[in-house]
Amino acid sequence: MPAISKSEKKLKQKAAQDEVLALQAALKAVNQEQDILQHFPAFLSYNKNDVAATISFSHGSNLTQQQKDALWSLFETNMKDIYTADQQKWNPGAKKRELFHEDARYLLASDAEGQLLGYTHFRFELEDNLLSDDELQLHRLGRHSSVVYCYELQLAPAMHRKGLGRRLMQMLELLALKFSMDMVLLTVQRSNSAAQAFYERLGYRQHPTCPARNDFEDFDGTDPGHRILFKDLRRKS
Repeated sequence: MPAISKSEKKLKQKAAQDEVLALQAALKAVNQEQDILQHFPAFLSYNKNDVAATISFSHGSNLTQQQKDALWSLFETNMKDIYTADQQKWNPGAKKRELFHEDARYLLASDAEGQLLGYTHFRFELEDNLLSDDELQLHRLGRHSSVVYCYELQLAPAMHRKGLGRRLMQMLELLALKFSMDMVLLTVQRSNSAAQAFYERLGYRQHPTCPARNDFEDFDGTDPGHRILFKDLRRKS
């Protein structure tokens, strides 16, 4: 392969910088949206399988204390034992800071009385794809990806297998498509086999940057405890 000249290298670096700046500008614009569901009026309610839910949007910084308490209660009910099974430190303080961070965005599903039935915590982010050039080409990825990152999908126990989780994930995908994001990205606990099966049924697959257990164990002996899954939503050329 012929060597790249200095001028070609500079042009390549400039193109990469311009790409990042464009992605950052797009993310800044979407993060300033105050009523993101205005684009999807048909998805503001869910009435199926004996579930009647209203779906609303909120920034993490705009949640009421009552909403924060309900979100945390549901997270703790669903996840505390799973964290323990994966030998991860259960740190409520750190988790609450993540859940209620100003960058956090929420889709909240509630019943007629305002009871929380489920939610997804997500963010619009720029992800660095830490792969070699050959791996990037193999997986058709750029050095950076604009993503809707699903941090949490939590449902009340009575809402399992009612289609509500699927609806919330579909809405994240619609948001990604609306704002020309590359993909929906998420992490799932390795011990949570039911969640892994759910995401795989929705068409999610392991992201190329997801480390195998052995990669971590060989490095520092730490089990990663989770998998990185994604759904590529880029329009095929």
